Amino acid sequence: MPKQRKITSEAVLKAAAEVVREGGAEALNVRSVAAQLKCSTQPIYSLFRNMESLRRALHGEAKAQYKKHIDEYLQDTSRSRYESFGMGFVSFARDEKGLFRYLFLSGKGTPDPFLDDIVEEMVTLYHMPAWIAQAFHADMAVFSFGLGVLVNKQSDALTEEQISGAFKRQFYALYGYYFPNRQRFWEN
Repeated sequence: MPKQRKITSEAVLKAAAEVVREGGAEALNVRSVAAQLKCSTQPIYSLFRNMESLRRALHGEAKAQYKKHIDEYLQDTSRSRYESFGMGFVSFARDEKGLFRYLFLSGKGTPDPFLDDIVEEMVTLYHMPAWIAQAFHADMAVFSFGLGVLVNKQSDALTEEQISGAFKRQFYALYGYYFPNRQRFWEN
């Protein structure tokens, strides 16, 4: 008799993420995850009480993948940290189409887990009051979200350089709007 393999919660989450990558959130159910794992639904139900608990766990896994993209861009010192957050977001949208849609387009309104870090970065780097940094970033987030959706739907719509240039132009325009009397630090 062949030895049965042990199905772990990590394996289930990996399979669930793959289901979402391949078929979108609408394809996610216990049977599709079981098919991905090549097992029955029983091990999944023994690890996750119900489909909602699996979805919550997958949400955490998707956020971890998103964080991985952000962290990768934060290692690049040729960009400002603020731009790196935006580039990581768009990279995640391009490279992890299904997981991006699951996190940000599923109608659940996932807040950006990096929001506090981003606002703190803006206060420190650009000497903005926190309330302006929040409003400024909210405006930039609309722009970033548009770029993310564009590359999510059409990966080759923009090159990395075009995305970076678009971020810079939008940032400079908003900086001029929020601080019309401040010297533009990038002109020094």
